[in-house]
Amino acid sequence: MQNEIFNKNIKAMSNNEYDELKEKLKKIKELREFSYTFGKDNLDINIIKKRNLKTVYKNPLKELEEKIEFFKEYERYPALFFYGLGNGILYKALLQNKNHKRIVVFEKEIEIISIVLNLLDFSEELRKGRLILIYTPHINYTKTDTIFSLKEINRFFKTYNLHLHCDFYKSYEEDMLKVNTLNSKAIKNISLRRGNDPKDAMQGIEQFVRNIPKMINHPSYHTLLKKRRNSKDENVAIIVATGPSLHKQLPLLKKYNNKAVIFCADSSYPILADHNIKPDYVLSLERHYLTSEFFNHNFKNFDQGITFIAASLTHKNTIDYFEKNKREYILVTRPLPFATSVGIHEFGYMSGGMSVSHMCYELAVNLNYKNIVLIGQDLAYSEDGETHTKNYSNKKIHEGEYERDFNKFTTTAYGGEGIVQSSRIWNLFREIFENFISSNKNKVKTYNCTEGGAKIEGAIEKSFKEICETLLAKELKKPLVKIPKLSKEQRNKLMLKAYQKIKKQISLTQTFLKECKKVKNQLANLKRGKQKLTLDQINHNLDKLKAHIELKRYDFLNEILGPTLHHEESIIASLYVKNFTNESERQNKLFAWLYAHESLIESFFELTSAQNIILKRAIIPLQDELEKRKLI
Repeated sequence: MQNEIFNKNIKAMSNNEYDELKEKLKKIKELREFSYTFGKDNLDINIIKKRNLKTVYKNPLKELEEKIEFFKEYERYPALFFYGLGNGILYKALLQNKNHKRIVVFEKEIEIISIVLNLLDFSEELRKGRLILIYTPHINYTKTDTIFSLKEINRFFKTYNLHLHCDFYKSYEEDMLKVNTLNSKAIKNISLRRGNDPKDAMQGIEQFVRNIPKMINHPSYHTLLKKRRNSKDENVAIIVATGPSLHKQLPLLKKYNNKAVIFCADSSYPILADHNIKPDYVLSLERHYLTSEFFNHNFKNFDQGITFIAASLTHKNTIDYFEKNKREYILVTRPLPFATSVGIHEFGYMSGGMSVSHMCYELAVNLNYKNIVLIGQDLAYSEDGETHTKNYSNKKIHEGEYERDFNKFTTTAYGGEGIVQSSRIWNLFREIFENFISSNKNKVKTYNCTEGGAKIEGAIEKSFKEICETLLAKELKKPLVKIPKLSKEQRNKLMLKAYQKIKKQISLTQTFLKECKKVKNQLANLKRGKQKLTLDQINHNLDKLKAHIELKRYDFLNEILGPTLHHEESIIASLYVKNFTNESERQNKLFAWLYAHESLIESFFELTSAQNIILKRAIIPLQDELEKRKLI
């Protein structure tokens, strides 16, 4: 069952996502559940289920012809999704069309996959990722999220449809429903992660640029990792979130304060301080001024030995409170398009997921902790409708949310029995945690010791008491080793590099705006019936402008344009894939396509103009610092 074609296909499946499937395929030495037959024609291949002699096709050639004819309507679709692999010939035919950038096939029967990979050479398509095979017993949310995050797929969510390969697969309805549910969830969550408010992105960009001098004149993230990674004594990280269950864990946390390294969310910090439980790390992810208020306290000597880590796009009040109370802090950069384009890599990157607890988990993994313990990570409302633990300072903001979400976002309870009330955003946070845990399962044991709230798949559920007694035996040397700043020469060099990069981006933006205005005017004239150019000429200019956004040198614009581009292109995706049969239909489609882009290009122009104004204003503190040092 493992011939030359099979070996070639297996070799082409080089992506790590295929590791589990390849191992299973290599173990097949003979077919037990299925067999296959050949007709006179090379394309006449049928597959037979041995148990009931049911064939996948009634007439392989006829059904192939019918499917190829049917999918002519889909010839402009960048991505197609199918349940059922069958004999694979349909996909070989469809992949001749270069418009199909991705064809994703879900198949439950491992022997059918084995048969096809022994008979048909898909090595080129598998290597390039144009054909993606998913063995459904291995499917999970992480896999579907990865697939739907692919560029050729995530701009065409509105065109998603899971096609049934043939009638044989109707008996797999339950499995198909599972696949469809996971796919739909990935589409919703990716759209949510994309965001829909460029104002948030602009606020983050402005605050990041203003904070650059502060960031560079404090220790770097890379130095933190070098100095504190790989300590043999510190192998347990406790991550403290602010869910309703936290209060019951505080006495035990206090008892074991010096036997584990404690990572806490900004919202948990004042609560731990009130109980005289000193964390080793306090992390903050958000850009909003309200988050800064968690640091608007003077805890005096309590803060000594704590490392405060905030995202470099944090609000200026966060830094003011840090400095006012003489806290040791580090600003770490998130891998967002603008920040990465500036190139101060020494201070990045932490993706942070979508919550500060995700940020804590990522840091603990990057510091090579082998055991990560979650407490207060409810991700659900308490039985009496509370959103957070006792003494949480921002409770008023969340009033009415329990009633709003009741029975809309239920999920499995901690322990696996029953359900709990959750929210859209908490379910998303939970799924991100599940992705993190799955991705790191070979090097990290994750324990969920919340003892309440939602079940987090992949985390080992244990009582906090049991984990403390089992894993925390030794007193640790605290405070942790000090993190030095970079040398003055290195800091000067990085500040100058950042300044020059941002000045260049301001200049590039002016060039982009000129091109954008030209296309904007052409589309406006088209709407008024005053166009001097042909539809094809305008479309060429539109494509050229959109292609510029894909260029590496324009990456810095993607943060503000990305959400708008994603949502607008999702809306007009159905128009993009629409077929035409003659020149008149082509011209009508082209006119509709250009007309649909008018608001998008206007948004591009307005957003890019606004970003340039913000950059000219935000760069002043960096410019002043460089002038003071006589570097410009």
